[in-house]
Amino acid sequence: MNSLSDAKMHIDSFSRPNGYNQYSWNIAKKMALEVWDHYLNNRPFRKPINYFCNEFYNMIKNPKGEYIVPENSFRKFA
Repeated sequence: MNSLSDAKMHIDSFSRPNGYNQYSWNIAKKMALEVWDHYLNNRPFRKPINYFCNEFYNMIKNPKGEYIVPENSFRKFA
């Protein structure tokens, strides 16, 4: 992905998981887009990334399946 619009299309391709209300889903998508914005602009992302749904963690992976932030900088949802 080379642009924020590409990242947004990627993020929007995920379906809201069961049990996630629309508000929570929008927050997760907004956070994922913010992560991509930092990544694309070569800036470190310093906000905490913890305990989102599994879909969120897939949103912050590049097309090769690699996280765009260091994996040891966050705790994943189990």
